[in-house]
This record gives sequence, structure tokens and C-alpha cells, in this order.
Amino acid sequence: MRTIKTYSVKGLLVAFSLFFSTVVSSHTLWLNATDYYPEIYSPKYGAKTIIYFGWGHGYPVADFLSADKLSEFRLITPKGENKPLQPGQGGFLATRLNLFEKGTYIVAASLKPGFYTMYAEKGQIHHKSAPKTGLSGVIVSLHFEQYAKALINVAGPDSSFLKPVGHTLEIIPLVNPAELKVGDYLPVQVLFKGKPARFCPVYGTYAGFSTGDDFAFAATTDGRGKAKIRILHHGPWLIKAKVKLPAPDELKDKCDELSYTATLTFEIK
Repeated sequence: MRTIKTYSVKGLLVAFSLFFSTVVSSHTLWLNATDYYPEIYSPKYGAKTIIYFGWGHGYPVADFLSADKLSEFRLITPKGENKPLQPGQGGFLATRLNLFEKGTYIVAASLKPGFYTMYAEKGQIHHKSAPKTGLSGVIVSLHFEQYAKALINVAGPDSSFLKPVGHTLEIIPLVNPAELKVGDYLPVQVLFKGKPARFCPVYGTYAGFSTGDDFAFAATTDGRGKAKIRILHHGPWLIKAKVKLPAPDELKDKCDELSYTATLTFEIK
């Protein structure tokens, strides 16, 4: 097992401080676009935009993501066709898209599921991309899954954004953000394993609001898995939902929790 980071600490106070700063605000996956509303300017090249990955703590750009961490990267056309995408080179894995149909496209991505464990040993806090098996002094240990979507409207929106893409945890906007303005509310449906995610925390922020993990708006889904995010500013937006569950019996020797994260990005004109 490979140690990611090691910190010297003095006492439990520092340990728990590190716990809340690194676990509660753990790395998040999202998708960015250089143009969320590209126009078709020629039959040969269509509408052009560049998709690049966000990873870390500060929206819209924070840390680099390695392509080998991805398990899925695809484009869903307005007609519902699924087209695999190849991540580009470099830390942001930038990929150019040429889109020829009018309507709303969804770019979908997910990480390979994995384990994360933080534990104390000999006065130090260790972070490992591995189960807790065989370790003592475990502070937190979880199995994680992360999913991301971005909405791209070409030459006007349509209703294709309403169809789930099949992620284990997924945020579905119930109104196309292209139709919203500052001051409106964006209603969303959060699905967990295809069913409404009841009483799930949902957060929203926009580019420029913060350089850290702060969010501009927070809500909780109701009994039907629905919530509303108030649009406080124009520009690119990130919506995030998170579900945590106790580890099932078959995984209790490897982790304490199951952690699921989903993000949705779009732009308010």
C-alpha cells in the first residue's frame, strides 16, 4: 500500500483538525466546458467546445487528475446515443468536442471505485488509497464512488437532459438551466440507485464565489428526492450531492463507510 501524505501531529486535537479538513472536504470530481452554449458555425466542424476535468477543492480549477483514475467518459447526444470519449493529454485531460445536432448534450464521467483510509501511527497521521485491513489507529476509512455530468446546449435547449444516464448517484435538473436567470430556483431530482435520494444534502456554487470548499447555497432533498437551488449569480455553476452509508457486513473489515458523490455543471447566461 502506498502512503499518499504524512503529517506530524501533537495530540488528538491536531488529528481531528486534519480529519475535518481532509475528509469532510475530500477531493471532488467535476467537468468543465469552455463553452456551454456553442453555436453550429459550419456543417464541417459543427459546434465546438472543450471539456476538461475539475478535481480537488476549488471550483472551477484545483488539482490535476490522472486519466487512469477514470472508469467512464462519454457523450450522450440529444437523441440519446452514447459515444465514448477519449481524455486528452495533460493534467486537466482536455478534450475537444465537435457537436453537429441541435439540442442538449450530456457529458458523463466517473472514477474507478476505491478505498481511502486515514490512520494514526507513532504520532503521525497517514493517508492511504487502500482499505483499513490490518491497520490500527484508524480515524476514517471509506469506499468511494464519484460521478460527474455537464450540460452543453447547442443552438438552443431541449428536454433530453431529463433522462438519467444511469449513475449510482445522479443529479437531474428538472428545468434546463438555459431557461433560468439570476434569482430563479433550479429544481433538481437526486437519484440513488435509480430511486429518489431522500433527505440528501445538495450544494451549489458558482465560479468565483470561493477559492476553497465553500458553497453559495445549500439544501436538502425532500421525501421525493427533490430540492431547489437558488441561482445567485450568472456564469458557470457546480451542483454537488453526497450520500454516506455504513459499510455492509461484507466490507466491514475493509472500511467503515460507503461514500457516493455526484456533481452537475452548467452555465447561467
